[in-house]
Amino acid sequence: MKLQRIISLANKNSELQFLAMCRSLRATGCDLPIWVIPYNDKKFELPENCIWWEVLEITTWIDKNRLWPAFKKIQCFLTENYQYVDSDVIFLKNPALVLQPLSGFITSCTHWNNPNETLTSETKIYFKNKSTLWPKLVFNSGQWACDTQLYNLYKLISFCETNYKDTLFHKNYLYKDQAGINLLVNYTNIEITNLTLPPFNMESTWAGDYLEEASFRRLDGWREKPYLIHWAGTPVTNYDGINSYFFQFLTESEKTLFSLSPVKIGYGRTTLKAKVKMICKIILNK
Repeated sequence: MKLQRIISLANKNSELQFLAMCRSLRATGCDLPIWVIPYNDKKFELPENCIWWEVLEITTWIDKNRLWPAFKKIQCFLTENYQYVDSDVIFLKNPALVLQPLSGFITSCTHWNNPNETLTSETKIYFKNKSTLWPKLVFNSGQWACDTQLYNLYKLISFCETNYKDTLFHKNYLYKDQAGINLLVNYTNIEITNLTLPPFNMESTWAGDYLEEASFRRLDGWREKPYLIHWAGTPVTNYDGINSYFFQFLTESEKTLFSLSPVKIGYGRTTLKAKVKMICKIILNK
């Protein structure tokens, strides 16, 4: 894969996480442009070589149907040769070098040992019919890479509106971008390679696997060190252990600001009040 761009999703709430991600990427020697999908209209000033990337047709469709804003990630399927990461990611290696010998759709998470969060009751039937080895085909929707355009705009929206509607289009599927994205990728039959499985055996990219001091201390010594760390819901509540990889890319004032913020990780991890408001909007639109 000849990586051409990094794609992320962010808004003002996740600005500090995004800045840390961007700085960690540059520290690896990767100078590729970063395309940023706006989670909502709360934008911020982006660093150099970063642009806001909005596909108006996707945004309009998401807003019109009041779908979960993170589902805007599906616009990645309209392009090629990219690495997608949520803003709560830190790069440890240059992704362009890691992905260079690979092709197809590349994942690097361990959801194969905990696949239920990648499915709905509707799509589980599809995956079980597709392969007895279906757990190796599912992945975390917060990080993946692909060298192929999987859909055009018309086919993407049309598929979501006419197939597996409980998963892809039902107004009450809050937080279900992961199940929908897994379905959309697998339905194309693109070859999926997971770097945490043989023959690669890369160590886990999930920060939650390194919360114990012993596992964290071994991280730098592993031959197959992950090329990124993804917090994916793991709270960042102190400066120690795995979280030090995140905080090393913030200034002292930014660390203080982050510590005072009610949002500890991710663009979507908002306050309870905001979550209740979103749920009410979805129910009223049912």
